[in-house]
Amino acid sequence: MTGTPLTYWDYIKLDTIQALQSEHQTDCYDEIMFIAVHQHFEFWFAQVIRDLREIIRRLRLTPPEIASGTALLHRCNIEFRLATQGFEVLKTLPRESFLAFRAALQHASGLQSVQFTIIELLVGRTAEQLYHHLIRGPGMRDFLDKYGGPDSLLARVLREVERTGNLRQNYDRLASFTASDQLSALEQELVTLDRQLFDWRRHHAETAAHVLGGDFSKSAGTVGNLHSCRDNLEIGKRHTQRYFADLEAKLASMRDISS
Repeated sequence: MTGTPLTYWDYIKLDTIQALQSEHQTDCYDEIMFIAVHQHFEFWFAQVIRDLREIIRRLRLTPPEIASGTALLHRCNIEFRLATQGFEVLKTLPRESFLAFRAALQHASGLQSVQFTIIELLVGRTAEQLYHHLIRGPGMRDFLDKYGGPDSLLARVLREVERTGNLRQNYDRLASFTASDQLSALEQELVTLDRQLFDWRRHHAETAAHVLGGDFSKSAGTVGNLHSCRDNLEIGKRHTQRYFADLEAKLASMRDISS
């Protein structure tokens, strides 16, 4: 290495991080916290995506690296759990503060998180199970315009999954020729990830209900349609998949037998 020695603040891009909440839309004090928490979600989602791709790569090796893939999936679950803790911060947001800047969100909504959708595709969701077109409104039209076309980010991820398989497909392939005792730890981590993904939409809806109170089921959501926040989030909840529910049932049955 040559040139100026690397510093901590340059290495982690501290100046960039400090500037990330500078584009707030109102003077409401709590808006910056609201932005920071959603950026926190997306920072962790990006790392989870990176880890899921590496886990799939390790499981596809000959021979498969099951132990190291399991260890990385354990870390991935910790990362996702850390992301979810952001909802606890959002629950401290006073209703009157949120209402003070909510209109400035216009059509922006957490339902537009493409990284969460990429995580689902890497775990097990198929192209036929995408549901964003069901949440009609300008916000979701914007989402589909940006991410739903034939050469879009989601299309590229779907082509990637066709080549590598998703996490569910790679587990099924391993289970077809690998002794169950070698897969035990991996199965536990797969069930943990599956449960966390399933619970994510519930946490989102519960937090919105907590902050909005009666407005949760009465006022329109932020995607720009006439449906309430509750109704829009319910669409996301209804189409949330369980990718390893059968595996969770199997592990529960084995625990019952052993006890």
